[in-house]
Amino acid sequence: MHILSDEKCMKILRNCRKAIPEKTGKVMILEAILGTESDGMFESVAVAFDLLLNVCTSGGKFRTELQWKKLLEGGGFSHYKIIKIPGLPSLIEAYPK
Repeated sequence: MHILSDEKCMKILRNCRKAIPEKTGKVMILEAILGTESDGMFESVAVAFDLLLNVCTSGGKFRTELQWKKLLEGGGFSHYKIIKIPGLPSLIEAYPK
């Protein structure tokens, strides 16, 4: 989703929200999240890729946790959990309730 604008990401998330069960559904997203406390050695790589995305895409970018929260809420997901994994990306689990 990092190659897409916020509007396109929210559209995808809204469609996912419509397709999953209300109580047991979840969406899993594997993405780099800027500004997390455990990304020290990857932060400069993430910033470089973020600059590249700004140049090569229309609206694509790596996002902070706050930006992800706004996207998820706009897509109909009121709860989420971020799971740090070794490496640049993190796993985002988004739930409708």
